[in-house]
Amino acid sequence: MRFVTFRRPDGSARLGALRTDDGVVDLAAVAPDEPAFRSMLELIAEGERGRSAAAAACDRAASGVASGAQPFVHPGGSVRLLAPIPRPRRNVFCVGLNYPSHVEQNARALGFVPEIAPVPLFFTKPTTAVSGPGNGILLDPRLTSKLDYEVELGVVIGTGGTWIDETEAMEHVFGFTLVNDVSARDLQWRTSQMFIGKGLDSFCPSGPWIADRAEVDDAADLELTCSVNGEVRQRDSTAHMLFGVARIIAELSRGLTLEAGDVIATGTPGGCGYQLVPPRFLAVGDVVECAAPGLGSLVNPVIPWVAPQERRPMPE
Repeated sequence: MRFVTFRRPDGSARLGALRTDDGVVDLAAVAPDEPAFRSMLELIAEGERGRSAAAAACDRAASGVASGAQPFVHPGGSVRLLAPIPRPRRNVFCVGLNYPSHVEQNARALGFVPEIAPVPLFFTKPTTAVSGPGNGILLDPRLTSKLDYEVELGVVIGTGGTWIDETEAMEHVFGFTLVNDVSARDLQWRTSQMFIGKGLDSFCPSGPWIADRAEVDDAADLELTCSVNGEVRQRDSTAHMLFGVARIIAELSRGLTLEAGDVIATGTPGGCGYQLVPPRFLAVGDVVECAAPGLGSLVNPVIPWVAPQERRPMPE
């Protein structure tokens, strides 16, 4: 199944399931008393019971029965998709330098000798960085002139735990989504810590949906692409990750308890703007699209920085 968080025409945010015809099943409209349907985080926390309840709700919605003034199914395009988890409970975990192409091009661009680390490089993005499909990537010239993109496979934890064995790690995965690890390179390189350069508001677009684990045929061999204004800048397979999903979960959970709903961005391949010759950074008006089979297309325009109360999603 593919799960979304969407905004109905009346402005309320709801949990939904995406149908093959692009219609969105309003799960709470089908089963108002089901606690798993209050939010994506509630659904994830319910585990298999939540998935089963969602499948049953979709079957009921397919019967065409409506609930008074609350339709069970909204046609595609009539609702706006939000970030699948609009406000995670904790920072988004991220992995750096996880593709050979990125390691090699990073070293060339910065004048280093390429070096493969023996363990994953972890950092985080704050919850305030998370945004959804169509939302603007904010370019603040007071802070950066080197705004960059990074398409990544996002992993959503279903069953939490600590010291998770690599052989059992995939059983802890709820599903997968797309993440754009937006980066201000000048801020990132200003210190040895990447947090500020990667943690500004709007710097973690995600979505458009979460595909549950059973929906993705092989997360270990997904083609990721990132395009800017229709020009493909990044294209690589998750098969080339230096540390696969199971290894990342095992390493991250060593003494650190993972929780249901945690999001892990697993790293980006080469082709980032700073790695091109000459470098090509994002500008206001650019449109960035991240995509992968089964995970859809995550599209975000670059817009000038505006105050939080003035931020609006990209028009349909």
